[in-house]
Amino acid sequence: MPIVLSRSTRSRRAPQMLAAVLALTAAASADLIETRGDVDSVTIFRGQALVSRGIDLPGPVGLREIVITELPEFIIPASLYAESSEGLEVRTVSYRMRPLAEDARENVRALDQKIRDVKDRIDGVRAQKSYLEWQRQYLDKLENFLAVTAQIENSRGVLNAETIATMTALLMKQRLEQTEAGRTLDLEVRTLEEQRVLLERERETISLRTSRSAREAVVFVNQTAPNGRLRLNYLVDRASWSPSYNLRAPASSERASENADVTVEYLASIQQMSGEDWTNVRLTLSTATPALVSSAPALGPLAIALAAQPRQSGAAGAVAVGGNYADAKKELARRQIEVEFNRNMGNAPGKPPSAPADALGQTMEVADRDAGGADVLLVFNAQAFAGGDGNRADLSLNEVAAEGQLLDVVSREKIVRQERSKSVLPPPPSEESVSVTYSVASRTSIPSRSDQQLIQIARRQAPSAFYKLATPVLTNSVFDEALVTNASDMVLLAGPSASYAGGEFVGRGVVPTVAVGQTFTAGFGIDTSIRATRDLIERAESTQGGNRVVDFTYRISLENFSKQPVALRLLDRLPNPQGQDIKLTLVSSGAENQPLSTDPAYERTLRKSGILRWDLTVPAERGAADPYTLEYRFQLEYDRQMSIIQR
Repeated sequence: MPIVLSRSTRSRRAPQMLAAVLALTAAASADLIETRGDVDSVTIFRGQALVSRGIDLPGPVGLREIVITELPEFIIPASLYAESSEGLEVRTVSYRMRPLAEDARENVRALDQKIRDVKDRIDGVRAQKSYLEWQRQYLDKLENFLAVTAQIENSRGVLNAETIATMTALLMKQRLEQTEAGRTLDLEVRTLEEQRVLLERERETISLRTSRSAREAVVFVNQTAPNGRLRLNYLVDRASWSPSYNLRAPASSERASENADVTVEYLASIQQMSGEDWTNVRLTLSTATPALVSSAPALGPLAIALAAQPRQSGAAGAVAVGGNYADAKKELARRQIEVEFNRNMGNAPGKPPSAPADALGQTMEVADRDAGGADVLLVFNAQAFAGGDGNRADLSLNEVAAEGQLLDVVSREKIVRQERSKSVLPPPPSEESVSVTYSVASRTSIPSRSDQQLIQIARRQAPSAFYKLATPVLTNSVFDEALVTNASDMVLLAGPSASYAGGEFVGRGVVPTVAVGQTFTAGFGIDTSIRATRDLIERAESTQGGNRVVDFTYRISLENFSKQPVALRLLDRLPNPQGQDIKLTLVSSGAENQPLSTDPAYERTLRKSGILRWDLTVPAERGAADPYTLEYRFQLEYDRQMSIIQR
């Protein structure tokens, strides 16, 4: 039965009800927390970064709404998620934008205020200039009045010279003061305009475009303990990094032997334009692709069948097999990478390329033509390989893979078996095939800027074998090089390097991708104390049967101007015949004490492609008058009706 209050009762209860409403409103306000939080850790990928903010939640237990403000301009909203600690349950996480009258970032707001202040001062100076202009016009009128009055009084014979002199002196004084004031105001306007331009340029450097929207995350939680900590994570665009190196070797005079350590400084060149500053954060650098999924895609069966029906022109889902097989495979591989990336990022794919509204029940047709000329269709059902769970991301992956498999089935092109390389050396790792993560040892700060910022990842001592390299067929200069071993516990990614010898900069180079325990070659500049030259000293041609036989003799001269013998690696090359129609014979590779190198790695690789290598010791003080020389001879035999060309 409803309760009816009398007028007197309502009058007595009204203040109590108002107090209760105010109390509830106050409680609701107390449960709403608005905070920026602290950016605690950042993982930078190639093109994106994963940012983690920490939010401390002291205060009462119960249901609470936390608004995390000042999210960056280039946030990826779909990547937003929250982690709860003990005593905290995350109920919902949402993203919202609110329009603002001014820029959302504090540093941009500060610059905007400075720009406004400068503009206000410019307006004030221009107002003073307007007043000076009014004064000038008044003085013009006064001067005209004085001239007319003097002319009239002079014509009447009552001219007061003293009054005229006083008024003239006053006008001249006012004109001078006005000129000086105008010049001062012009200089002030020019200075303020320069300040305005500099401030506006600085603002453009901080932010490429104006952000007049507040980006916020709204997290609804149930706090069951007095103190909790919430962690908010999100991906941002416009953040990337690339490796670079400083390679430091001791000077030649400071090496006790050819074996010494090279100091490898591993640096990261960071581009950070996400729109927020990262201050005192734990920094991680990664070459992996950020993923927001934890489970592998479901692989379903690929059911196929034969259908004796004509293929419809432009049928949905038909795989074209009339084109080039390799090109079709490349296009499918590109699509697969794109679909997989969208799945890993949590982006819901749109309608599958060949899917009508009821995508899970559709079929895909692949046309083939048998020897008799009849159309045969291989048909598979999307329901079968999607696992029947309606997962559109997995469906898209399965669909692209199915097209590739069916392309293999119906293609008429002959696929030739690719023989495995006979080389026993493992192929060098490529950056694309390596996924590594580096954690920077100490906390660091990375503001949002348009320029590159260098952060040191690690500094390691690398055992190295130094040698001098001469390649006289390319250059007369002899270079200092070292075979450096990556003895660290991290993979070195490909990147530019700067080399130093004895603390002095000697040049730039490139470090390839180097696995743990693998070696790479580092250059340390030109050694000016040694020089190499190469000359053809004899060429003889004869005929043997129907073939032309040509003998070549080359002399390599090595000049050592130092007072110490020099160990040197000398490289040259022979022509490398392709096919059996050219016969090449190395007749002589040098004197008895100058044999070709027996290094196993050289014999397995470069030697087979016609590269000659000698490991020599050049005696001291062998200048241009008495160089150390090496002669080698080879012979070419080929059909005399033919000519040799570069292939």
